[in-house]
Amino acid sequence: MSVINSLSEKDELFSPVSSYSSHDLSGGNPRLTSLVGSELRQQQEEEALRRKLKYFFMSPCDKYHAKGRKPFKLVLQLLKILIVTVQLVLFGLSNQMVVTFKEENTASFKHLFLKDYRDGSSMAIHTQSELYSHIYYAIDQYLALPQTSVGRYAYVWGEGVNGSALSLCQRYYKRGIIDPIKDTFDIDPQVITDCVGVDPLPNPPSPPDYSDYKNFTLQFHKLINVTIQFQLKAINIQTIINNEIPDCYTFAIMVR
Repeated sequence: MSVINSLSEKDELFSPVSSYSSHDLSGGNPRLTSLVGSELRQQQEEEALRRKLKYFFMSPCDKYHAKGRKPFKLVLQLLKILIVTVQLVLFGLSNQMVVTFKEENTASFKHLFLKDYRDGSSMAIHTQSELYSHIYYAIDQYLALPQTSVGRYAYVWGEGVNGSALSLCQRYYKRGIIDPIKDTFDIDPQVITDCVGVDPLPNPPSPPDYSDYKNFTLQFHKLINVTIQFQLKAINIQTIINNEIPDCYTFAIMVR
């Protein structure tokens, strides 16, 4: 009886198994089966997220090799860079023309309105007669500008004192008494500004020998400074060479 039972158990051990599956491992437990499926889904989601992150940080060439898509975004970025570069180049060229025009006209104004001006040299006035001579020279050159200047300039009216085109002004202390012999001085710090206006004629003749500005007396014993102020308009037609609209300029000039 015992022999028969042992043979029965041996036959069961060597009997073939139809299949091996998670169902078999779980022993038919639904809770264990659900846990295994949840872990599998989590691994798949992690793998999908890892692939997305890896693709996100790929270079455009790697993305093209990975999926075979044409890099439209890369082409768009390159187009933006090209447009911005062209705009910067055009702005630089335009700004360069503005700076060049300003520097050239500044040099011209120095030669036009400063008597005995030389490039790179400093100017100094040592006598009263020299100061008057330089003032008269600057104003005479201003009045004769249409006949003397190579460039085309226009007067700006109404910007000077009392609505004039040019203002000749002196600033001096209200009271100033200086006695170097006694090493004394008496100065009222209140500043007085005295100005005279000058208007160019529509068709000015040669500079007149007598004008209101030539009757302007400077208070040398209490003088602070002397200024000549006016404005000129000009048009830069050189921009037409670059197929650009000419620019209009207004120069505010002060001689002091």
